Amino acid sequence: MISNIQLTQQSVNLLQKRDLSQSEINQFSGLLSKTNSAEQSAHEKLQSLTPEELKLVQKANSLAQKINISQLSEEGASNLLKQPDNSNKVDLNNDGIVEVGTARNIVFPPVNAPESVKRAWEESTEGMPEMEKMTLQLTMHTAIYGFNINGAEPKPALPPKEQWNAQNIDKLFEYLQGTLDFRVNQEGWTEHNLMLKDFYACFESNINKQTQQANEQANNAAVYLADQDDENNHNHYLENTQDNASKQSATQTNEESTQTIIQLLLDAQMGIDREKIDKIDEKIKAVNNNTSLSAEQKQGQLKSLEEQKQALIEDAQKQRVEAEKRKALLGKNDLMLENFQESSIKNKFVAAS
Repeated sequence: MISNIQLTQQSVNLLQKRDLSQSEINQFSGLLSKTNSAEQSAHEKLQSLTPEELKLVQKANSLAQKINISQLSEEGASNLLKQPDNSNKVDLNNDGIVEVGTARNIVFPPVNAPESVKRAWEESTEGMPEMEKMTLQLTMHTAIYGFNINGAEPKPALPPKEQWNAQNIDKLFEYLQGTLDFRVNQEGWTEHNLMLKDFYACFESNINKQTQQANEQANNAAVYLADQDDENNHNHYLENTQDNASKQSATQTNEESTQTIIQLLLDAQMGIDREKIDKIDEKIKAVNNNTSLSAEQKQGQLKSLEEQKQALIEDAQKQRVEAEKRKALLGKNDLMLENFQESSIKNKFVAAS
């Protein structure tokens, strides 16, 4: 089953800048769909491509040299078969540099950073000239990862969750303010230094805002789960006080509610968009109930809908694999805490059922 990959508009724009024709863009999108569905390592996926397809991958990734698969790291091989806009690329060693083939590209915000940081960056750099944006990316990257001087490896970055917690965000902007103060002492308030001053203030404000919103969403989800737990307890009380007919009805309602919550938890864990799945199920039901369709027409439409549903699930599974790779970068304490929280939530609802 091939899971169709839709290129983002930013990816399409980048491919057009790299002189890919519309036909080549369509071919590359098809390659991503084909390799995304294959149960192989990144190296095996590349080895399965024809010389013409490898040449297209080279062009799509703007690589000067011909792809030599044996020379690629797992990260470098994997990122050749990702969206050009960095939206789903991986940084397996968490060094802030994304390997694409043998190329090493600084990407900021880091691909492992929380979505709140990425949204804050987009807000803070919206409408900014590309060269100015690239300069800020380098400034922010070196502030976190340091410089690679004379081949010496910079100090390892903190795990993403720790790097972007409130305490370390404060430390980051304290460091940036310190470097700005030094620049101002040496150069005065140049146009560039004034730009840095405004940008740091804007970026810090947006990160705090986005982080607060993310925390509020997490708290709201926790409250929702707690409310559902209270509702389940209330339903149990009703079962013990109503007559047999009412008890049977309340039990059924309680079981459906619990199963719904468990399904939501599983969907969240797998990254599945339940709303999209439900819409497809509604279409399947409508096709089955449509008496104006012939058996052949029904079979064709149902097959198409089932393929769409399977593609959503397979895409979610792929994203879950990438999430697990990032999870592997967490420190021991963070990993233990995350696993404990996930286990606690699961146990809570298994007990409620």
